[in-house]
Amino acid sequence: MNRLGFAPDRIRSVWQQAQGIANIGAMTLMSHFATADEARGVTQQMATIDRAAADLPLPRCLANSAATLWHPDTHGSWVRPGIILYGASPSGNSADIAATGLQATMSLRSEIIAVQTLKSGDCVGYGWRYTASAVQRIGIVACGYADGYPRHAQSGTPVWVDGVLTRTVGTVSMDMLAVDLTPCPQAAIGAEVELWGRHLPVDDVAAAAGTLGYELLTALTPRVPVEAGA
Repeated sequence: MNRLGFAPDRIRSVWQQAQGIANIGAMTLMSHFATADEARGVTQQMATIDRAAADLPLPRCLANSAATLWHPDTHGSWVRPGIILYGASPSGNSADIAATGLQATMSLRSEIIAVQTLKSGDCVGYGWRYTASAVQRIGIVACGYADGYPRHAQSGTPVWVDGVLTRTVGTVSMDMLAVDLTPCPQAAIGAEVELWGRHLPVDDVAAAAGTLGYELLTALTPRVPVEAGA
């Protein structure tokens, strides 16, 4: 990946030098895969690693989340999972991990703080980027980009409201976003909202917003209250 570490043709000389340094104890061969979540897989990188480290008596730690799931030949002595520890998919597609038993470990939740009834032609939010085509109830959720929800999420991004899957409408504001209450007419002020989590995969939200689950999971701001799970 040309980020950290040493080029393959230097591995042997670096290993030999490291053996002579008193402050270095046990050594492990580590690398990272750039395309383990894609169709091309890890064949090219593994060939490079095997060639560069041939006959070196080193344990290996190579497999990221995608390689841990889909390329068992990379597992070596240890695996190094990342995104799957959150219960999210390395590929960004929640369907790819549906059969693995992985579960979401983070839920971003809020509630409805206001309900508005729109007439046909009424617009919602900054820029009037959503216009009602008929009478429509919308809910205002206490969450926005100041909390880490992506401002660039378009109308139609999935959201779980009062036990029902619905969608956002209009532009995400700093502290609020709007959701369509048509599929959940029973929803009122105080109704629970899940922006992502147990009921709504973060990968589905990220895909609709044109980003990655990892970005959403790491973007929460300090003002969001955090509760430890059971």
